[in-house]
Amino acid sequence: DYIKAGIEYKQTKDPNYIPHNDVVMLFESPSSSATDSSFHNASKYRFHDWPPPKSSKSKGILGPNRYASMNGTSYPVFLREGAPPPGLLEHWASVIPDFVTPRFVDKIETNENTVYAYLPVEQLKYHVNDPDTHFHLAGKDAIHLMTQKTTKLLPDTRTKRPCVVKTTHSMGSKGIFIISDDEDEREFEQFLDDAGHPSYVVVDFVDISRNVACHFFMHPNGSIVWFGSNENHREPDGKFSSDSYLLMEHQETLKEMQLPFVEEVVRYCRAMNFWGFCGIDVLFDSSGAGYLVDINPRVTGSCPALMTLHKFKMAYGFDVGLFRRSGDINYFGSSSQLLEEVAQYNEQHKGESSIVIHSMFESEKDGVKTGITRINIGVYGKNLGECKAVLNSFAKPAKSV
Repeated sequence: DYIKAGIEYKQTKDPNYIPHNDVVMLFESPSSSATDSSFHNASKYRFHDWPPPKSSKSKGILGPNRYASMNGTSYPVFLREGAPPPGLLEHWASVIPDFVTPRFVDKIETNENTVYAYLPVEQLKYHVNDPDTHFHLAGKDAIHLMTQKTTKLLPDTRTKRPCVVKTTHSMGSKGIFIISDDEDEREFEQFLDDAGHPSYVVVDFVDISRNVACHFFMHPNGSIVWFGSNENHREPDGKFSSDSYLLMEHQETLKEMQLPFVEEVVRYCRAMNFWGFCGIDVLFDSSGAGYLVDINPRVTGSCPALMTLHKFKMAYGFDVGLFRRSGDINYFGSSSQLLEEVAQYNEQHKGESSIVIHSMFESEKDGVKTGITRINIGVYGKNLGECKAVLNSFAKPAKSV
């Protein structure tokens, strides 16, 4: 609905904006290393996702369904299978308050459809945003053009150590190296050889105290719709959790912390005539200084979870949520078992806490189902400790078994 409103606004200024008005929401990301993905950016808009994933299902199913759960009805969502996995749509309808059932398509007509793309796709002709601009904004090398509140650029990996090396157009957390010594340097050089020498930037190392992110929508009229923030908390072993902590009581404070960074990003994007969903990652050191380290000019991973928590807040007064999607996260059982167990939990705990399966698919090996279900899942409620215990009981990394 936000995209439709933006397009309609743009068309009042320019009636020729998006003449091919059969818009499709494309949440599946392209790959530059895997040829079995739905969209392969072989020569243009190359995104670093080396080494190739074992399966393209994560790109084709987990991400697109996660975003589809909050899509609305204005424009259909592209899903390679044409529909969510069996039972998932019914699950969303049963648990998410005031759920609006999205529409789906399994084909994009290159000469007819315009895509609102998660990331630019080289073989598609019409994009809502200029794909060259989109690709530029997605690069780590664009951050220093937007703000001075970021980590210092270094000329090489030897001038100052430790330093951080990042491929400019990384996918997920791939292509990030901390260089502390010559051994790290050799490992990085080997990676460059293996990955086809992607472009990269070298920046100063920051001793992280807080790792936060925010999610918003840039309307083409210049206004900002703020969806909220999440934070990755530090675990007892000193490492940051990959879980997104969604705490309503911290939202205003986190907004105040990140708004100066957002304003500069939005100003730059507007100058480039880019609009739509966006998210940023900001690291804060022990002195409270903040550093913009990533901009995601697209709908972001935790955004559907934040939208879901807001719905639960209005319906039941829920004020906490935990969302888990990063890495190889699994439910050790079939998808039908998962749906049944989650339905039982939600019925027993209605009004106190709820589990939402944002996306899922059953793993296969040599065409045979393994009895393991890959999931993106959130637990929402009133007690953070209880939510974490429930999340841990359903969502486990493969290496834990």
